[in-house]
Amino acid sequence: MKKAIEYLCFALVFLLMLAAVLTYLAPHYNWRVDAVASGSMEPYLKVGSLVVTRPVSPEEIAVGDIITFEPASGETMITHRVISVEEGSLLHFITKGDANGKPDPVTVPAQNVAGKICFHLPFMGYVTEFLKTPWGFVLSLIIPAVIIIAMYIWSIWQTLGKRKTASVEDG
Repeated sequence: MKKAIEYLCFALVFLLMLAAVLTYLAPHYNWRVDAVASGSMEPYLKVGSLVVTRPVSPEEIAVGDIITFEPASGETMITHRVISVEEGSLLHFITKGDANGKPDPVTVPAQNVAGKICFHLPFMGYVTEFLKTPWGFVLSLIIPAVIIIAMYIWSIWQTLGKRKTASVEDG
């Protein structure tokens, strides 16, 4: 049972640190780690899901791909499915949220595309959004550190207890 708790603590520390590292490093490589904020892509992408967007050239995007793009209005990034590709002097994409009845009213120019969704995980978007806050950043460092220190102290305490028991038995 003690080993199971120890492995669980290590797994928790590893996952928390991995999430923090990926959240902070992704933008340096033009990747995006975002949380789904609306239900427009349900049931495929639920609200609060983590979506990881990797950069791709516009020519690699095909009908059926889910892309993240900046709308012409300059609002927050949108993640929708490509339902049509318009090729001309400039490449444009017609997108639609899976839950929406109609396509998006404005086509997406290729230069507004951040990339294609390569990974998604339900509900983990809430965690990554929290990690992007100052408190989230601090806690992503403190919680693993406290767990590691507590496990180390526990290990030392057990070792000292075994030595004390051994010396009493010898004496």
